[in-house]
Amino acid sequence: MPVVTTQTTGVFTGYDLGELRARVLRLLRVANPTRFSPTNASTDYDWVDDSINRGQDAFVRGTKCLRNYAIIELQNGKRNYRMPDDYLDLMTAYFYDSSLSNGYKELTVTTIEELNDDVSDWRVDTGTPGRIYLDRNYGSGQLFGLYPIPDTNGDSAVFNIDDGVVVEWVCPLYALNQDVGVIINADGVDEFILPSDTGVTVQIEPANKNLLLEYYRLPQEINVQGDDDSQKTEIPREYQQAICYYSAYDLLSNCVQDSAELKRAEQFFKLFEREIQMYKDRKKRPLSGHNLRARALVWNWTKNMTFYKEMA
Repeated sequence: MPVVTTQTTGVFTGYDLGELRARVLRLLRVANPTRFSPTNASTDYDWVDDSINRGQDAFVRGTKCLRNYAIIELQNGKRNYRMPDDYLDLMTAYFYDSSLSNGYKELTVTTIEELNDDVSDWRVDTGTPGRIYLDRNYGSGQLFGLYPIPDTNGDSAVFNIDDGVVVEWVCPLYALNQDVGVIINADGVDEFILPSDTGVTVQIEPANKNLLLEYYRLPQEINVQGDDDSQKTEIPREYQQAICYYSAYDLLSNCVQDSAELKRAEQFFKLFEREIQMYKDRKKRPLSGHNLRARALVWNWTKNMTFYKEMA
């Protein structure tokens, strides 16, 4: 049976939280966070950490640099399901059917409006899901729906308990030294399947009649459960300075009584936007790693094609 794997990788490199804080203070030209602290304390980094986390979110929203897999256990007669808590945007969705030769059937992404036009009884029709659509927001989460409505329960997703462990919250600790893994959304609960030891690979079976989502996600927040400055950001190493630019912009933009600080805030935001654009420009190069000299003419007209322009 096809599987989704998660393994120890050691990919959390670059600045840890302590180093990010220090770089933000350097940009702010202060020795400690007293001025930018809700308690005016020299060790209170609450506002700094909050701006760092929102800087992570802003960078990922602008670049979609993080993605993950989620296994959704389907239920008979249930049309709507919740996206994982860290959901940002849908990339693709597959229905796993063990009777198919390749196992996976890709679902067509549609909308409620298109279903209203195409299928009169789509709200009650049951069968094997063939389409997926985004539904309403519920709380701070995103719901999605399936057409037709599943007419059977999906099997429980399975993994080897000797290799993996289930947790309901993950922080990017360098000591953890592993991917955030695969989320299994079972009865509305997000579960992260993590390797139980260094070098271990966990194989997770999507199980029959379930949904496999590939989606863009938000980063895990740092320092939300205690003061641990060894945690690392998930932003690619070469763009981590962007988080510091955003944090400095955010903190300085609240100094409305100081016009000079507001100007500095605008400069930091421009630097942040430049980092996002640099990331996008790098992702636009589909021929990266190839001999571009042999394809110079092709590269010129490729830039004028619709799919290329939509990547901007």
